[in-house]
Amino acid sequence: MTLMKIHPVALRVLPALLALIGTASATLAAAADANVIDQLRFGDAASERAHGLEATSSETLVGAKGQPARRFLPLAKGDWQGGSATFHLKVRGDAPNYLSVRMWGEDVSPNQATLFCDGKQLGYRFASDIDILDQGGKYPTAPGRFHYVTHPLPKALTQGKQEIACRLRASGPIWRYAPDFAGFQKPMTVATRPFYSLIVHADKMVPLATVEGRAPTAPVRAASAVNPVLERVKARVDKEVNKIWSAKRPPNQLEIELLGKAYGAEWSRGYRAPASVAAIVAGVDRLWEQYQQDPAIAYRDPATPNPDWFGLGLLGKALKATAGEMEAQLDATVPSRDGRALTRRQALETMFADSMAWNKRHRRLYSNQSMIKDLYGIWYNNEGLIAIGSKQAATRAALLPFFYESVGLTPWTGSLNERGEPTYAAAEDDAKFSVPKDYHQTTRRGLTKEMGYVGSYGEVLDWVAEIYEATRPAPGAPGDSRIRDQAVHIAKARAYFRYPHWDADGNRAMRLETTVGWRDLYAPGDLIYGQRPSWDASPLQLAVATQDPTLLAFAHQMINDQQLAPSIEHMLDVSSLRATIGLVSVVDEYAQLQRLPTAKVRLPMSEGEPDFVFADEEDGVVAVKHGKDIIYAELYWRANYGITGLAKVHLVNAVTDRAATVALDRQEYRPSGLFYTRPNNPHINGHRFTVRYPGDGDVWTAGEKQPVAALPAGSHYLAGEDNPYAGRADYYELRYGPYLFAMNSSKDQTFDVKLPPRSGAVKELVSGKSIAVQTSTLAVKAGTTAVFYLGEDR
Repeated sequence: MTLMKIHPVALRVLPALLALIGTASATLAAAADANVIDQLRFGDAASERAHGLEATSSETLVGAKGQPARRFLPLAKGDWQGGSATFHLKVRGDAPNYLSVRMWGEDVSPNQATLFCDGKQLGYRFASDIDILDQGGKYPTAPGRFHYVTHPLPKALTQGKQEIACRLRASGPIWRYAPDFAGFQKPMTVATRPFYSLIVHADKMVPLATVEGRAPTAPVRAASAVNPVLERVKARVDKEVNKIWSAKRPPNQLEIELLGKAYGAEWSRGYRAPASVAAIVAGVDRLWEQYQQDPAIAYRDPATPNPDWFGLGLLGKALKATAGEMEAQLDATVPSRDGRALTRRQALETMFADSMAWNKRHRRLYSNQSMIKDLYGIWYNNEGLIAIGSKQAATRAALLPFFYESVGLTPWTGSLNERGEPTYAAAEDDAKFSVPKDYHQTTRRGLTKEMGYVGSYGEVLDWVAEIYEATRPAPGAPGDSRIRDQAVHIAKARAYFRYPHWDADGNRAMRLETTVGWRDLYAPGDLIYGQRPSWDASPLQLAVATQDPTLLAFAHQMINDQQLAPSIEHMLDVSSLRATIGLVSVVDEYAQLQRLPTAKVRLPMSEGEPDFVFADEEDGVVAVKHGKDIIYAELYWRANYGITGLAKVHLVNAVTDRAATVALDRQEYRPSGLFYTRPNNPHINGHRFTVRYPGDGDVWTAGEKQPVAALPAGSHYLAGEDNPYAGRADYYELRYGPYLFAMNSSKDQTFDVKLPPRSGAVKELVSGKSIAVQTSTLAVKAGTTAVFYLGEDR
């Protein structure tokens, strides 16, 4: 459990002092401006009294920069909910209203906070267009300064009102995929992070307070020796290999995969070890025994993660690695339930062919799943057939098109039907994931295309690297050149979504952008330079595999920041066998890295690098580095089921960190005539994961109708099921503070963006051109984006 980090000056509760602070606490710099409708300053006795605040199981404190705050405490041991507070806030009944929560950027807590207003819940708990008040987080968001999170208040809540009655409730962390409440909601064991204020405002951008702070200069981490960490890797791998050898049962598929990987590692005791071959043979015989009892083991092996993605591919991969040494074992007789005399070769042929056929009929649409499925469910099952010399094995060239589809080189054709024909769906009878015949798994710019931009789930570089490695006919031989080039293309696109941050000890590092990620719950994301360290792969994998100079430079940037050793240690901290498998390659990859040439480049968002705009019109996302600002904007925001009219923005600079869900200023789309009605589900804007909390009532957005955009031919719409087209517009326009975004996502239309009145020229950041004051409109052509900087704005 991650414990909450509290700023040092907030160690004691000082009610008397807080009363003295009163109105002397930080107020919004623009409080007199028409933008600010109301502000509740937590811990400020006068402000809390004015808002009628009554709280239970909470405490006030003097927090960062000497400012008052309030945090909410756990209740009884094992209870999922914590303290709460009731209060009222002013609103404008005839205008849009936004609500921002102000927190100190160094405070961390895994707990959540939900707001109920006039008896109904605001926002959703899981991956929806409008979030609950605070999702919690694993890492400090904005060291040295305050952090703001902005939410839109529903029109149905505020219309015709001057005031709303609110209740804030704290609760413990969640496990998002649990099927029931007991598994979903974890107990609240520590306090929430302190809340400093709630601000109701009219403009999208919340104004800053008179006291904010500033990001500290992050030092380079003290030298971290890599070799001692690599020795720990070797010791762990050897320990696991020996454990498998000495076990009293045959190894399962994951254990077989580890033996196969260690078989080719010269430093490992598993290198060319006969004991590994013997163990794999025993594992094969056990799988054959299970298969005869239940043939579904070929695609639903309970010993593997997500078994219907992997099939028997883990075994096939190991047989490829040990093929020559296995030959003598293949023609031995194995028991057969029907009394036939079968060889081990025939048993393997039966299982691999069955697994591969099933996986061809059950492919996956989402990018990472598509890659895993085609790699293990199809390719490595076939490698198993090749390894045993089966005539049922396809040529590798015949299966390459599956890889070309899953990495986005060619359109995704979906599962095959019983006649071997493409269905353009995840399964022949699965209309939920039907797509048109020109659907690609990645965008032209190189991002994965699940819906919009995804942060952690979009980090598919490990799987793309695995796919490239799989196409090598032998270790060290070149793999498929088209896949290699696409892997580099994807990696360079992901590079724009690493931005300067701090590690857990306050040292310089780069983090993954997750605030604007469709499938991300927590921000900021993990430490990432080129490739993330994962269960299955090291952060050096793709750079070394492709030997691309730019990717190698990103790896060296991580080394120069002294973050490689901690990254490998992060993998060592995960005790799973998958993590051990991922660690096997890092020893040789690090040795190879030292011998490879590199470019003199750094990640684009690194301090001192040139300004730029990266725009991906297919994913609706923009990444901008401009002077003091880093800004990410997802203009196509979590519109899974219909047009939402919302965008998500993340603005970072030395003074502040703002995350905001805001209304688009303009959105153009072709209506289908269909509408999606939001369900009364407090968990998600959809029909999945319908976990309800005891005693909770309705959601304010329940019953709202979202128009469904016209879908391309060949795509089917089912209300409440994810659809990559139902909420997609042709044109998006958003003004946020000093930035104006205009994105044309259409294939063949041109839209005009109207520039606001101004006293001087403004800069268009994509082209770098200065736009004269006389220019009132500009044309935005199909498939292009314009970003205007309109001037200073706090």
